[in-house]
This record gives sequence, C-alpha cells and structure tokens, in this order.
Amino acid sequence: MRTVQVLAIAMVLVAIVTFFTGYYVSPPKTITTTQTITTAHTVTQLQTVVQTVTQAITPSTLTVTQTIVKEVSEHEVKYPITIVDSAGRTVTIEKEPQRVVVIASTQAMVLSALGAGGKIVGASDTVTNNPVLMSILQKQGAGEVINIGSFSSPSLEAILSANPDLVIFYASFYRNVYDSIASKLPPNVKVVYFDCYIARTMFDEIYKLGLIFNRVDRALKLISKWTSRLIYITSKAMEIRPSDKAKTFFETYTDLATAGPGSGWYLVLALAGGINVFGDVTQPYPKVSPEAVIERNPDVIIKVVSSTRYDPCRMNSTKPLDETYNTIISRPGWSTISAVKNSRVYVYTTAYLDGPGYVIQTALVAKLLYPDVFKDVDIQQWIYEWLKDIGLENPEQICKLPWAYPPTPGK
Repeated sequence: MRTVQVLAIAMVLVAIVTFFTGYYVSPPKTITTTQTITTAHTVTQLQTVVQTVTQAITPSTLTVTQTIVKEVSEHEVKYPITIVDSAGRTVTIEKEPQRVVVIASTQAMVLSALGAGGKIVGASDTVTNNPVLMSILQKQGAGEVINIGSFSSPSLEAILSANPDLVIFYASFYRNVYDSIASKLPPNVKVVYFDCYIARTMFDEIYKLGLIFNRVDRALKLISKWTSRLIYITSKAMEIRPSDKAKTFFETYTDLATAGPGSGWYLVLALAGGINVFGDVTQPYPKVSPEAVIERNPDVIIKVVSSTRYDPCRMNSTKPLDETYNTIISRPGWSTISAVKNSRVYVYTTAYLDGPGYVIQTALVAKLLYPDVFKDVDIQQWIYEWLKDIGLENPEQICKLPWAYPPTPGK
C-alpha cells in the first residue's frame, strides 16, 4: 500500500477512535445528589458526547474513507504485520490466519462480515448453539466448529483440539481467565483481544481484523457504511430541544442493573439523545433499588434481553419480550412512574446487534425515545442489511419477528 494511503487510513481511524476513546478519557463530572439529576447537567453531558462524535467523524471524513476503499481494493496486505489489540498488546502476525478460534458470537459476526467466517474452527457455545450463525459460517466454508465451552470459562483442551493459528478473546471481560489460557498455548498460536461490540473500539477492531485477514477493503466499506448512519442518528439527536429530552432508565440483562460509564449501553443512550437518570453512577453495570427508580421517575424505561432469551431469527413468538415487559410494569410501586403511566416501557433484544450492529442499537433506542424525529428510520430494514452483511441470505424470510416490544412506531 502506498504511504499516502496508509496515512489517510490512519487519519480516518484516528478520528473515529478519538471519538470513542476520548469520551472515556474525560467523563462527565459526577452528580453529587443521589436523589435527582438536573436536566441542565445531563443535557450538557449529552451535547459534549454528540459534539465529539460529529467533530471526529464528519461527512468529509467519510468521503475520504470511501475514496480509500476504492484505492485499496486492489492491494493486498503485506505480511508480517504488527498491530496493537484492544488490550494494548503488540502482536505480530506473520501470515494470514487459516484456523481461528473465537470466544463469542461478536467476533464471529465481524469475521463473517469480512468474509472470513469460514476460517473459524472453534467457538464458544454462543456460536455453536446458534444454527443461524453456524449456517452462515458453513456457507463461508467452515467445516467442523469445535465447541470450546462458555465464553466465561472456555476449555483449554478444546481450544488446543481445534489446532488454531489464531485465538480471539474479549478485551474487556474475563481477562484473568483468558490470560491464563493464552500463557498455555503453543508459541505459534497468536492471541489477540478484541471485543467487537463496544462502540468506542469496534471500528478500530474491524479495521485491524481487516488487516489480519487481508480484507482491508471489506473492513473500510463496513466502517464507511455504518459510521455514516451513526452520524445521521447523532446529528438528529442534537436537534432535539433540551426541554424535550427523555429522562430514561436503561436496564441491562440483569434485573435492575443499569448502564453506567464504561458500558456500551451508556454511550448508546447518550448518542440516541436520552438523559440517563442514573448518569451519576461510577460503575459500568451497577444494580439500583426499585425505590431509586421510582424516585428518579423516568419518562422512558428501556430493558434489553440477550439472544438466549429472545432471538427473532430462531423463535416463532414474542412471548419472552411480552413476559419481560409485563414483569417490569408489574413491579411494586412502579405504576406511579411516568414511563409506566404513559405506556413508555420498551424491551428489545440485542440478538445479532454486535459490531456495527451497535449503530442499529443506537438508532433503535433513538426511535423508541423520539418516534416522530426518527420516523424515517426503518429499524427492521437496517437489521436486515446488517444480517446480509454478515452473510445471512434472505433474512426477511428467516427473521420475521420484531426486535422490540412494543414494536417500534412507524417503520
């Protein structure tokens, strides 16, 4: 690759990564009161986040990216290459990996989007137990994919039996477990730590995986496509008047655990234009009391469930979403909360919404919060596009159920 191309690519990626990482370098000041959050503070917090993204990822930057995509499409990566993974480790890759073990579906989907899903020979049960993902890998040429166990406690013996030349672990979780396994792998097995689901690092990870697997052109096309949509959502969110901002309680997979700084959903909510009623917490996933939610009286409640709880591509009923919704609105004392009184409680699944799918999560949350502002955003169509990106043929025929309950207004 010519030097000017490498520099141009670096500039694009630095702009993108500066946005996602810079936010956590300078987090908003902690709110002192434990009872209420002022609208002025949270609006200022949101404006800071959104201004950062719009300054870092601009339409002109995307134009440069699209130009680079065309220029590098005829160029191959020259091995060996050296990258720094999301754990800050410097890793040298001597040749394109042919046998890969991934720790979770997040990495499997990104590799599939890069056209490298056929190289996966081992994966955790989040992949091997998912027939939709397995069919995608097999269509890309994968043979037997060994189940290495759960992503939280993978089996060293199973990983070794897959005879990999590259293993991809999470960077943000279970580091002690993964470091222990990595120390026991043969020297010829390379190990990289990539989450592939946290917004502040995912575009950088996609690009580096594109380098590792000699698929830079596909990586840059993904980056260009999904950053442009992220800009669209955040720019519209910035136009919402402060007085119209929705105070939101965001509940993660665990009951009454919310999204604090350092979690992917904390940033999703901010970029979507929501005001986090627990914006004063300091932990990524702190549990709060039911009484604390009542006291902060959110306008909107959003609950996420995992794909093991509800998968629109593998299930034939929205019953899991319905049950979760009914559980939330039936919690003692919650009938007094504005969100419950005004029927503004929503549940959605994160199934397949990793990697660039996090952009879709941002759009989905934005549409739940402000249906009139985002009435032109067709969430289901965006999801189908992402599923096609990872290699699922005819997702409209396979994934007919909605991702959210109640379904998103409009499209």
